[in-house]
Amino acid sequence: MGSLFLSGGGDQDQTKVIDAIFIEKIDKTKPLLYIPIAMDSSQFDDCYQWIIDVFNPFGITVMMWTDLNNKRIDDLTSFSAVYIGGGNTYRLLNAMRASGFDQIIYHYVQDNGILYGGSAGAIIMGTDIKTCDHTDPNHVHLQDCSGLELVNSYAIWCHYKETDEELILRYIQTSSNPVIALPEETGILLEDHQAKVIGTLPAYMFKDGTKSVVQPDSFI
Repeated sequence: MGSLFLSGGGDQDQTKVIDAIFIEKIDKTKPLLYIPIAMDSSQFDDCYQWIIDVFNPFGITVMMWTDLNNKRIDDLTSFSAVYIGGGNTYRLLNAMRASGFDQIIYHYVQDNGILYGGSAGAIIMGTDIKTCDHTDPNHVHLQDCSGLELVNSYAIWCHYKETDEELILRYIQTSSNPVIALPEETGILLEDHQAKVIGTLPAYMFKDGTKSVVQPDSFI
């Protein structure tokens, strides 16, 4: 497996620590591939400007794909990493599944690729995406809500706040999936068969009826 960065979300200042670790990992001589399709197409230009503002100061060029049809895993070899941004999680997974890009990304990560998933882009890497139900409407009427399952058996909960705890426990009751909850400013880095909390705030694990706090720089 390569390196999988999952961010709980936040603005440019909130993800600064996570972004810095990501930047250290990638080959700056290659462009970064940015996929904004969790957002409405009317926002693509603004999204592109945002990610350029984040990464250009570090000498990283960014290319954006808004159409995933007819892509192959070989098309990713010219990029340093793939960044899948936030928005509506159902829209994102539906588009990736319809194009077959979900399987491309799965094998890309398994074959030592570097991937950054922010918010919706993080949620789809878990075992199930219904952790977004409290924020994301399912306008695309997606029926199969299973994610890419790159985080063992865990589902990912982004933008976590303490007031979400009751919703998480209810989700676990109905799904039986353990949850890693990531506040804004917090992420996890999965590599070498380990998951490390990165960022400025702790992550939270909900499993077997217990809630655990995992501080930054600690392993899950």
